[in-house]
Amino acid sequence: MLIHSIYVIDSSDRKRFEETSLELAELLEEEKLAGVPLLIFANKQDLMTASPASELAESLNLHTIRDRMWQVQACSALTAEGVQDGMTWVCRNIKFRKK
Repeated sequence: MLIHSIYVIDSSDRKRFEETSLELAELLEEEKLAGVPLLIFANKQDLMTASPASELAESLNLHTIRDRMWQVQACSALTAEGVQDGMTWVCRNIKFRKK
């Protein structure tokens, strides 16, 4: 069984970063996802109002994650920029687990 986590965030909606941080923290506490690599797509980078990936990582307190590898990938679903880079990272860091 292949295990990985991909989380997509609207990086232009700063008002929801705190809520998103809480949701993500709750998700990462799931026993089935323990130690599973996490890719966060910082979507909507094509907008002028988008937060850079580094700001998003700070807002989500990702620096406190110590039990897994994680990556924030700037992307735009509209233009597909950054999507392939994120998926390449996932493929390199996939975990295999027994059922």
